[in-house]
Amino acid sequence: KLAVWIGLSVNNSPNGCVGSPQSRASLLDVPLDVGAREAMLAKVLQRGMEDERWLQVARAMVHLGAAVTGATASGRPLLDLALTEADHGHSGFRDLTASLLEKLGDGVDQWDNPTVLVEENTAECPICMEVLWTSTPTAFVSFSTRGGVEGNPHVICAHFFCFDCASQQYMKQQSQNVDEFECPICRAPATEVMPLPDIAINPRLWFQFLDVDGSGTIEKNTVVQTLEAMLPIDTENLRTVLTENVWDEWDKTGDHKISEREFFDTGGLLEWIRGHQHELKAAQARGNPPPLSDAERWFRHWDTSKRGRLRRGELLRALCEEARVSSLEPKRIKKLKDGIEAFWWGRASDDLIARDSFSRR
Repeated sequence: KLAVWIGLSVNNSPNGCVGSPQSRASLLDVPLDVGAREAMLAKVLQRGMEDERWLQVARAMVHLGAAVTGATASGRPLLDLALTEADHGHSGFRDLTASLLEKLGDGVDQWDNPTVLVEENTAECPICMEVLWTSTPTAFVSFSTRGGVEGNPHVICAHFFCFDCASQQYMKQQSQNVDEFECPICRAPATEVMPLPDIAINPRLWFQFLDVDGSGTIEKNTVVQTLEAMLPIDTENLRTVLTENVWDEWDKTGDHKISEREFFDTGGLLEWIRGHQHELKAAQARGNPPPLSDAERWFRHWDTSKRGRLRRGELLRALCEEARVSSLEPKRIKKLKDGIEAFWWGRASDDLIARDSFSRR
């Protein structure tokens, strides 16, 4: 079965038709056993723990489009499994983890889960007032200790600064020969300053960095301040949107904290962040679109697959950027969706609209 699915060819058929990447990915994600909860990739990873050749199969499956957000039969997220094996020194899993992280959040259905962010009212460094998310967010940290052994660094208060200001504050306090350092905002004691780890490279270290008290959880307020520091998010909307829309999807236990298991879960905080990072990267690669008044050129700009068609989600993403609507504005998103649905009627078939139909007056 595995050889047949991996051997499926890619052709130029429309997305969703037999032979397309979408249909192939759906085959790669089917359970191997009747009634089983885990998809094929979960089985392959478990076999890879004993036979490294299966990890080569796993990398091929991920490359071909297998979902990386699945879980084992016990509910353990696949990425968590791979990271744990990599941490235990399994080199094959270390290589696979990079592939899993690269794919995580990529190819999100923009209709159901738009990931467009608009750089307005974003967080600033509290010292120099520079935009924070492009200035290497840095925090004052301490180190956890277990059995007298120094562990990983973690924030002491989740106040973030640009790297330059944090470094200058650290050196200023160091020149005063103080016994310990402190956050210049809240005076919480610290031992060092460090940039926020790259979540796309080591999400577990990122999580541990924000675990202030070593409880294996991240407080809601810390999550909010970190998202403001690392993404171009409107700080005025963030808390409201999280509370009303997505926090319950991340915090499944309802304790106002994110556990490591919840962090890695399908639809969890890690996947949400990676989805928005992928969209930011794609937006930079696309560049600025032509004016919407030039409908055909505008359509070609957003038709990144060059197939002469757009999905509803792709059109929604384009109009969000055109109208400067963020994914954190659900009411404005709904208005755009309603407009697209009305426009769709009589012009498009199923989930696709052709360039000629779009440009028709």
